Amino acid sequence: MPVSEKSRELTPREQKRNRILRAAIEVFASKGYFAARMTDVAAAAEVADGTLYLYFEGKEHLLMSIFDDVLGRFITRLDAEISGTQDPIEKLSVMVRLHLETLGRDHALANVLQIETRHSRRFMSLFTRGKLGEYLNRVRDIITEGQELGVFRGDISPGLATNLVFGAVDELVTSWLLAERPGDLLRHHRPLVRMLTDGIAPCRNHGGEQP
Repeated sequence: MPVSEKSRELTPREQKRNRILRAAIEVFASKGYFAARMTDVAAAAEVADGTLYLYFEGKEHLLMSIFDDVLGRFITRLDAEISGTQDPIEKLSVMVRLHLETLGRDHALANVLQIETRHSRRFMSLFTRGKLGEYLNRVRDIITEGQELGVFRGDISPGLATNLVFGAVDELVTSWLLAERPGDLLRHHRPLVRMLTDGIAPCRNHGGEQP
C-alpha cells in the first residue's frame, strides 16, 4: 500500500501541485471548465502562468488530474476501511458512505466532478480508463464476492449491478448539487444502501429458487 500523505511530510513540489489542483477546483466550479483559463488557475494558486506547465500539460490534463487525484485518495481510503471485513454488504455500505462524505463536504469538488466533467464524451471515455475504472472495478469485485457468497442474487451480471450501484450514487449526488436546499448529503447513506442491497438480494418470492 502506498504511503499516505498523512503519514509523511509533503515535498515543496507536492505542496505546490496540491495548491494548483485546489485552485483549479475552485476556478472550474465558479467559472465552468470551458470558460476557465489556465491564467485564472495560476492567479488563484498564486503561481506564475508558466509554473502550471511544469506540472500539467494543459487544462484537460489538469481536469483529469483532479479526477484521478480524488479517486486515488478515495480508493486508498476504501481499501484501508474494508480490509477488516468479509461482509460484502458492509463493504458496499462503506463505499457508498465514503463517496457521499467525500463530495458532501466539498461542494466545489462535487460540482467539478458531477457537472463540469460531463459536458464532453471525450473526457468521460478517458476517465473510465483511469481511476474511475479502478473505482468501478472495486464495486464489481464487491458484487462478485457477494454473489459467490449468496448474499447478492446471481441472475444479474456483475457489470449490470455495478452500473446500478454507481448510477444510483452518482444521480443522488447530482440531484443534491442541483437542489435549492440540499441539506446533508450523508443522510441518504443508509436508505440508499438499503435500497441497493434489497434490489440485488437473492430472489425468494419470485418463482422459487434462483437459477
